[in-house]
Amino acid sequence: MPSLLPYIFMLVLAIGHVQARILRLSSSDGLISDGVDRVSNQPPFLKSAWWSLQLKSCHLKYGFFPCAENIGGYIFQIVVYQYILIIGGKLVAEGSKTLFNILGTGVYGASVFRILKVLPKLVMVIVSGVLQNKETAQSKVSFGVGVYAGSTVFNLTVMWGMCVIFGRTELSAKSTSKQTSSSVSKCLLAKEKLSDLNDTGVTIDKKTCYTAGIMLLSLIPYILVQLTNVLNTSFGDRLVILIALILSTLLLLSYFVYQIFYPWIQERSLEYFKYENLLAGFLHHVQRHAQEKLIDENGQPNVPVIKRLFSQTDKDDDNCITIPELEKLILDIQKGKGKGKVQVDKDYAKSEILKTFDLNTDGRIEEHEFVEGCSKWIHEAKQLAESGDSTPRKFLREVVQKLNKRNILTEVEHLMARILKHAQSQALEGKYLLSDDGSPDINRIKDLFNKFDTDRSNSISKSEMEQVIHTVKFGEMQLDREGVIEKVMKDLDKDGNNIIDEEEFVDGVTKWLNKAIDVTKCEDAKKSIDEFDKIMWGEVDNLVNEGKQSGSSKFKSMTWPFSKSVFEVILGIAVLTFFSGPLMTSIEQISDAIGVPSFFISFVIVPAAMNAATAISAIFPASQKSSRTASLTFSEIYGGVVTNNITGLTALLVIVYAKDLTWSYSAEVLTILMVCGVIGLMAYSCNTYPLWTCLLAFFLYPFSLVLYYVLQYISGWD
Repeated sequence: MPSLLPYIFMLVLAIGHVQARILRLSSSDGLISDGVDRVSNQPPFLKSAWWSLQLKSCHLKYGFFPCAENIGGYIFQIVVYQYILIIGGKLVAEGSKTLFNILGTGVYGASVFRILKVLPKLVMVIVSGVLQNKETAQSKVSFGVGVYAGSTVFNLTVMWGMCVIFGRTELSAKSTSKQTSSSVSKCLLAKEKLSDLNDTGVTIDKKTCYTAGIMLLSLIPYILVQLTNVLNTSFGDRLVILIALILSTLLLLSYFVYQIFYPWIQERSLEYFKYENLLAGFLHHVQRHAQEKLIDENGQPNVPVIKRLFSQTDKDDDNCITIPELEKLILDIQKGKGKGKVQVDKDYAKSEILKTFDLNTDGRIEEHEFVEGCSKWIHEAKQLAESGDSTPRKFLREVVQKLNKRNILTEVEHLMARILKHAQSQALEGKYLLSDDGSPDINRIKDLFNKFDTDRSNSISKSEMEQVIHTVKFGEMQLDREGVIEKVMKDLDKDGNNIIDEEEFVDGVTKWLNKAIDVTKCEDAKKSIDEFDKIMWGEVDNLVNEGKQSGSSKFKSMTWPFSKSVFEVILGIAVLTFFSGPLMTSIEQISDAIGVPSFFISFVIVPAAMNAATAISAIFPASQKSSRTASLTFSEIYGGVVTNNITGLTALLVIVYAKDLTWSYSAEVLTILMVCGVIGLMAYSCNTYPLWTCLLAFFLYPFSLVLYYVLQYISGWD
């Protein structure tokens, strides 16, 4: 408590209305005042000067955007504008990804998709220069450059290191020797922990190394533009900037053309999204053809259902799915994938299914392999459905929810309601199971038992119950017949001997007839069974109709997903363009107010906020702990940096040259060179990233901040 007194005292000083005795030295009589003087016009609270100080006159952005006059207002504006920009970036990312899935590889995947991926950062540079006059652009462009430079550094340090940590696997075998000494054991334990830094890590393929090599090539214009620090003349600077601009533009066009004629980079990017599409298409096919629930009441894969699906796929009954049968399965998935909602590539699907299902790599999928593979994909689908808003993940979420909703269809109440209605109308030929006084008619129930007991054994076996269930019409939704039989047998077979004797049958049917009377409360008790069926199956009919409506509206054609994606991209670009300027203005205002360099916000906070979602989404594929998914993840990181480097520098050079701005961005350029050079050289020359490399990547992040600050603000290096 005593330690809190200073803080309480400071709080009182901050909020209290303070009056003090004032010494009036100018008084003619030299007397000291015995009270307070001139306090009536003073404010009642002691305000924080830095928080509420009015710094500049308020100017409405675009004539109607709200403005602020103090630091608190600036902070609020920055938070709001940044949040809106994140939404805009998300719209562009989701829309462009869906278009890539629909259009596939080609001109779009080689050029437009690449630019759209880095557009949120690129807009900062363009808006800061194009929409400003020369004097204002000189200061504004530095903000945009800081954002795209900070994004490159963030992706190659923080995001890169996180992917190494979550994707690490064993790179070498560990010793299993044991020691008895406690001190020796502790030393060995510490040594083992340290050895993990080198013995665990990520393995990537050659194509990922090639992508890292392309990233290094994208640094050539950055090296060239640094000559402005050597020439140090106005004419020399413009000449270097023009040459660098031409080279950067040629590199950008060459990168696009190369991907068109050699689309392996596009294919790897598309493969990054294909896995979700395959899961969505596969589970949709299973849901349509299994004719029953794929997930049991506990949320676990329903193994008997999966086995029956295997039998349906195994056309020649040789107890394995051969390559032709697998190709037929993929063709069925393509035909029934929802008319274009998710795209399933045949060759990729064949390769991926074999990788996941064919555990012994003999080119055939046996029943146990099919069960394990389906179970694995069901669990992964549930994880994917819980996070993200991409089209395949939304689809998976709908599929999982739909399967869960179907649990209601096999509740005993619904089954017995339909069975009783069938028994009364068909088996007893319209004779009521209820007597005139509304009580169960025991003789009629016994007659029903005799009809079901076809072998006259005075008991109903499972096979006899199966014959009964197969004659019951459960509407348009076909159920798991074996599951229905098991539930009915379990409900009526009280002693658990797998047969239902007459007494058990009479007691069970009587129980359900009484429940029908209680639920319906009909004045004419004989109508209770029909009303009970309507009540129970009205809920099921709603689910069936809901499934029809959602299917007809969501899978009608490819037109809606394509149009929606285009609209998302256009809306996202508009949001980014409209709100980038106000964000930069607010950041400049708060930087001037509190004396903090604007680079801290543009280089650190804004890139971290804009790339946080991308970093989180990259963790899931990396965490699959396979060389393929790790390679795809790092390829996406390097590919994004390549586009970010070339398009960002090209846009910057165009603005600087067109508006005849002074070149003052060497610190940002050198920071990008340093980080891309270190990570790029390591990634190009190595096919494994030991765990210790993440420490290097994490170290480069604060080091790049310090380097930039020293160059820009201490050395004054332009």
